[in-house]
Amino acid sequence: MAKRGIIGILVVGLILVGIGVGGMLFAFSGNTMSPFGFNSGNTVLSLNATEVRNLVLPPATAVKIDKYANTIEFYGSNVVIPVVASPENGSMYSFGVYGLVNPTIIVRKDAQVRVQLINADDDMYHGIVITNGAPPYFYMGTMMFDRPAFSGSYIPPLAEEKEGKFPSSSMTFTTSISGTFYYICQVMGHASKGMYGKFIVLS
Repeated sequence: MAKRGIIGILVVGLILVGIGVGGMLFAFSGNTMSPFGFNSGNTVLSLNATEVRNLVLPPATAVKIDKYANTIEFYGSNVVIPVVASPENGSMYSFGVYGLVNPTIIVRKDAQVRVQLINADDDMYHGIVITNGAPPYFYMGTMMFDRPAFSGSYIPPLAEEKEGKFPSSSMTFTTSISGTFYYICQVMGHASKGMYGKFIVLS
């Protein structure tokens, strides 16, 4: 009986590992279907270092950046948020926005939000999804089960930076409901290592 129990546990473990690996391969395969079953249709650009620096400069108006509270508040109905995966001032498992690491992002309800993700990591894929799923995150759970909170609030994992070329892609969505959400890297294990931040939509 003990032998059968051990074999059963091993079989279940192998199935779970297979699901996780299959999800990762599917996400990285270049298909237009995401592992969540949504049609992403994202275009991937290749940016140089100067283009990245210009893209992440804070705007002069309509944004309040609080370094002490680690928050960025956007005003208005059209919001553009450049997000760097693995920023210079953070760990490889973090996001950077306007010089802050994993900041709380605050926007208004019914705003049209465009998030542009830049992968600055030279040896890892990273993506982003805004989800209802709150921390703590588990190693396999984020890729397979944390679905986008808004239609279109998802960018498939981008390849690593190579020879000064930074992969970049964007998503556009409308903050149709207010509440507290989270932006996370959906690559297996990344959110569990701290690659996430809070995304608040005010009424």
